[in-house]
Amino acid sequence: MKLGVISQNLEQFEFEDGLRYARDMGFQAVEVGACGLWGRGYCDVEKLLADKGEIERWKDTFARYDLEISALGGHGAPLMPNKAVAETYSREFRRTCEFMELAGIRRITLLAGLPEGAEGDTAPNWVTFSEWPFLRDTLDWQWEKRLLPYWREHGKIAADHGVTICFEMHGGDMIHNPVTMKRLHDEIGPAAACNFDISHLWYQGIDPIEALFYLGPLVQHVHAKDILISRHNARLRGMMDSTSTEEFSERSWTYTLAGWGHDEAAWREFVSTLRLLGYDHVISLEMESEYFEVEEGLEKSVAFLKPLVIERPSGAKWWEIAGMERAGGLTQE
Repeated sequence: MKLGVISQNLEQFEFEDGLRYARDMGFQAVEVGACGLWGRGYCDVEKLLADKGEIERWKDTFARYDLEISALGGHGAPLMPNKAVAETYSREFRRTCEFMELAGIRRITLLAGLPEGAEGDTAPNWVTFSEWPFLRDTLDWQWEKRLLPYWREHGKIAADHGVTICFEMHGGDMIHNPVTMKRLHDEIGPAAACNFDISHLWYQGIDPIEALFYLGPLVQHVHAKDILISRHNARLRGMMDSTSTEEFSERSWTYTLAGWGHDEAAWREFVSTLRLLGYDHVISLEMESEYFEVEEGLEKSVAFLKPLVIERPSGAKWWEIAGMERAGGLTQE
């Protein structure tokens, strides 16, 4: 495994200055924003596609700082009822897939999106309560008429370019838990995988270790951030809290640095389970806390996570090194 960082946390630097900072901080990879809501300071797809030679020079710049590109980032609003917004995202997604094939990048991290609740609506509608039949009907319509048709089409586009779509299970999104993630994969095929962000499971009350075992090889990329629960606010508001993240002192939970919400034992179990399941890619750090300065947040996060990341392949087993034929060492003649 390698410890990486999202390029959003490097946007205060010019491109090469940011890569130098990331290397010096101890990062080994960058998840590079390319479309949707991500900044373009580290990957301007249209500019790079305009001159194919620029693509190799762009990749060589990362290599010069000993940094891998773990994925391109494309979080946005693909199912937005506003047609102009949705069409812009679709165009950017297609161009990003074209670029990824040329650049030899295989993973894109993104959101599945949130559509309207019925034909003609103008606002997205997140159905999380379906006791009433009309809400179940709404949810069925969203899956069958909006989510699945869109990602069947765009999943094929990605597959044609050799790209794996790593969907993030995120609150406020159609794909927000392991069950919906697995259903989307089963519906649209192997191009659909998971970008596993443990923080989104914690605030939904989902056991992240159970989720890892349930999803298994679908986990193709990992984000690392934590949540801090305000017990006082949570007793009043519950965990599905609609208070703005900018009003962090009033919320039931807030994003925080890895290790600042859940202890080291929880994070060790998380990393160990990733290894048990065969994950050997990047753990991409996100500094999204509203109450930390970005660079201090990155520094403290690296200090916590770096010792936990399992960097080497398992290699020869301890009992093989000891000259034993089988684990345990004792055999019956």
